[in-house]
Amino acid sequence: MFNRLSLKLTALYAGLLVAALLLVGATSYALIASASLRIAHEQLTVANANFARLNNLRLAHLAEAAARSAGAPGVREALIDQSAAPTALGALRTRLRADRAFIVTAEGLLIGEDGAAQASVPPQLQLALGRHASPVGLLALDGTMHRVAVATLGEHAHLGWLVLADRLDPNTLAAGVSPEGAHVSIEIRARDGGWGAPEAPDRAAISAFIDTYLARGQAEPFEAQGARMIGAAMELATLDAQRAALLVRSPLSQALSPYTGVFNSLALIGLVGLIILVVGAWLFARGITQPLSTLEASARNLRQGVYEPVVVRTKDELSRLAASFNAMIDAIREREQRITHLAYHDAETRLPNRLALERRLATAQAGRVYLAAIGVDRFADVRGAIGYAHAGALMQRLGARLGRLAPNGPMARLSSDVLGIAFVAENEDAARRRAEALISHLEQPLALEGLEIDVNVSIGVAQPRGKDEGPAAMIERATIALDQARAARLKSAFFDEAAYGDPARNLSLMGEMRRALKNGDMRLVHQPKYNFRTGRIESVESLVRWRHPTRGFIAPDLFVPMAEETGHVRMLTEWVLERAVAEQKIMAQAGWPLGFSVNISGRLLDDAGFAEAALAIARGAAQTLCFEITETAVIDNPKQALENIERFAESGVRVAIDDYGSGLSSLAYLKQMPAHELKIDKMFVQNITSSERDGLLVRSTIELGHGLGMEVTAEGVETPAAFAMLASMRCDMAQGYLISRPSTAEDLIALLNDRQRMRFYEQTARVGAQISPTPESKSA
Repeated sequence: MFNRLSLKLTALYAGLLVAALLLVGATSYALIASASLRIAHEQLTVANANFARLNNLRLAHLAEAAARSAGAPGVREALIDQSAAPTALGALRTRLRADRAFIVTAEGLLIGEDGAAQASVPPQLQLALGRHASPVGLLALDGTMHRVAVATLGEHAHLGWLVLADRLDPNTLAAGVSPEGAHVSIEIRARDGGWGAPEAPDRAAISAFIDTYLARGQAEPFEAQGARMIGAAMELATLDAQRAALLVRSPLSQALSPYTGVFNSLALIGLVGLIILVVGAWLFARGITQPLSTLEASARNLRQGVYEPVVVRTKDELSRLAASFNAMIDAIREREQRITHLAYHDAETRLPNRLALERRLATAQAGRVYLAAIGVDRFADVRGAIGYAHAGALMQRLGARLGRLAPNGPMARLSSDVLGIAFVAENEDAARRRAEALISHLEQPLALEGLEIDVNVSIGVAQPRGKDEGPAAMIERATIALDQARAARLKSAFFDEAAYGDPARNLSLMGEMRRALKNGDMRLVHQPKYNFRTGRIESVESLVRWRHPTRGFIAPDLFVPMAEETGHVRMLTEWVLERAVAEQKIMAQAGWPLGFSVNISGRLLDDAGFAEAALAIARGAAQTLCFEITETAVIDNPKQALENIERFAESGVRVAIDDYGSGLSSLAYLKQMPAHELKIDKMFVQNITSSERDGLLVRSTIELGHGLGMEVTAEGVETPAAFAMLASMRCDMAQGYLISRPSTAEDLIALLNDRQRMRFYEQTARVGAQISPTPESKSA
């Protein structure tokens, strides 16, 4: 509701004053009302006492007048001659100022002012005459309360009674008994089930008040005639013993009316005081909140990066607060500058960082700007030799040297061992020359605290960025180009998008591979191996192929390494084993019991669970099953690999060493390994007819395998000349495109049934066997 402090303070002070005024007013009103009620009650009590006094005086006067008038000739004449009654009684009433005068005969007849004799007198009067000889007091006549005085007529014989009566008029009574300055109303009420006639207004409330007052001597105000009343009651004695009460009442507002001016004055004073206080509170609050508003505005500016000091011209707490706020602004400015510097600079070398380079590249001319990522070769070894501190200093010195070589080019440290620099070149050839110049200058030895350090660097260069490419993507291309240069063992290389491929797309490849294994998108193909000794195809190597529904053919060189890296290679290999066993049975049922070979990843050789699963699947094979294990896998995991190979061999599974010669071959492992077959890598076999050196290597490998008790298979046989030469070298089996490309089981059966093709292999092998296996003959 109040969103400003000045309004809150004003409302607070005004509220406190209103509360104080209300408290004073309520207290004053309560005290004045209490005093007014007390005075009013005293006035009503005085009215009661005045009535009692005046009533007694009037009754005594009437009694004396009645006794004196009872013997008057006019009264006796009215008793004898009723026609004279009006004149005599009227003169008597007028003389005595009585409201009524009449005679009651001894026979019980009433002679009134008109002279007529009534048959009976009122019951109340009869009751009073029966109880008193000469009654004097109050009596209800014709429903109205009267003062009544009765005198006996006749000196020697009882002739009747002379009755004088005054009607008790409320207006006359009020005028006679009210204290000076008081305005009260008086009425006399007879008890008839309640005080007053049943049809009288406010009978219940008045009756309850009279009963309470008579019982306790006091009572709370009551409601009558639509107003709040205070009153006093006094019980009256009547001649007929009927209960009657005098009720003196006055409106409560009348009792408080003399103080209305006082209340109005207090209200006016309170209103004026409230206005003065609100204005004063507003001015006071504004004096407090104005500096706070200034502080608030400065805080908003601070949030938006505007550092403006606050000026407060007071000498109190607010000025000290402003001074502290200004000190805080200075500290924030200094801290923000430091944070900004750290955000765009490398903490170790103080060189600009990747983010700073991105900012500079965003404003640079995109079409001709190349970016070079310069990596220090063997940085981990250098850092291990000279320590982290000196390694950081080394990068800092290289950064400084790079800044001198390209003073206008944006430069940054991209990672622990990589610096980046942008430069302008007309074309890719000019950029290559610039990169070579950078290498030449950066590889000059560096003197670092007495140490002379030889530095070798590699550079990856990113071509100018495209229209929709951001600076971060350009930096990423440069670092990838550096990785490509190192992988190719080059000093510099430009980013090769084709070689990089689409890693983002390959992230989902393993999930798709799992679905392919379930959906049937994976299949096996088989490449036969020709046995020179028997002249037949007796075994095949089973290979996996993947035809993706949207991406088409996916090469094994792509998804198999990824499966090895992500741990999915076991799932894939077990699936291949199961399919190979199943298709081996199909081939056997078709009349071709062939041995099946399956490649086993080196990542699985130390997995005891896989070994158990593989052997369980191999037990269901219809013919011989062979596990081909790459030479490098065996060497990388010698102990566990040898244990698993021994388990496979002991269980009847043939073991073949695949791609022999592509790694760092170790004769010690060959000696320990219980392998049955040695497969020569195709890189030696493909050039066997044209390279004397490759021929010698293949012949010596065949002899080595035979010497170790293993069969030897040559991979990559693509020409009849190579096929014949291998036969001359006494190779056991040949595998390659000359015999057949990898094919399905149906195509393989068709090949095996092709007698003409089988005769071609036999003749070619026979010719090769007749050739002397010497280098001279092979070169010829």
